[in-house]
Amino acid sequence: MVHTLVQLKITSAVCSFFAIALTCLRLYLRRDRYWWDDACAFLSTVFLLLQVAAVFMHLQDPRVLTHLDNIAAYYIMAASFYAIIWTARLAILYSVIRIDPNPKTRLILHRVGVVFIVVLGVMIAQLFWVCEPLPNWKNAVSPQCPLDKQVAICQLVTDILADLLLIAAPLRLIWGMSAEDGTRKRLMVIFSTSLVTTIVSLVHAALILSDAGAKVVIAALVE
Repeated sequence: MVHTLVQLKITSAVCSFFAIALTCLRLYLRRDRYWWDDACAFLSTVFLLLQVAAVFMHLQDPRVLTHLDNIAAYYIMAASFYAIIWTARLAILYSVIRIDPNPKTRLILHRVGVVFIVVLGVMIAQLFWVCEPLPNWKNAVSPQCPLDKQVAICQLVTDILADLLLIAAPLRLIWGMSAEDGTRKRLMVIFSTSLVTTIVSLVHAALILSDAGAKVVIAALVE
């Protein structure tokens, strides 16, 4: 138990440090030019800080906190995971919208952004409608809801569809640009980010399906 908590906290601290540092660098470089993609990146960082706080609420002796606090810490950690991932996807999406010169494509991608927000709401709601009817997990010393296949399948499908779109959107623009174009390089970063996120999200969903316990949380933190 103690070893698992240490792993969770180290994973959270290391991954979050790099994510927050890169976001701060991004916001600094884009100062005076902020747009919706920057707002989404900032919002994702806020949710990330909330998640880090929830992770560190898991103490070696859970009895230090009230039982309700431990349950709340789990819900905050789980819900903030979805908030981080989907606001990050929105940041990527709006980066593409900002760069894409085609008005029709931009309009379509704006609508996709609305869909992303709806999916985020559904995923968080699903967390509660799956976990709340299962009261036994709340009685554990360190509560963790046993997410079922419904959650894994829903996450897998939405992750794949969203990430494929985020891979395809910049790829379409990359093909029409020269190798020296600065915009092309930025789009390559977006493409690479989406690809890595897809791979990690597939691993995360697979761990949920296999009921891998703490590994599910670690994969979520990495994602």
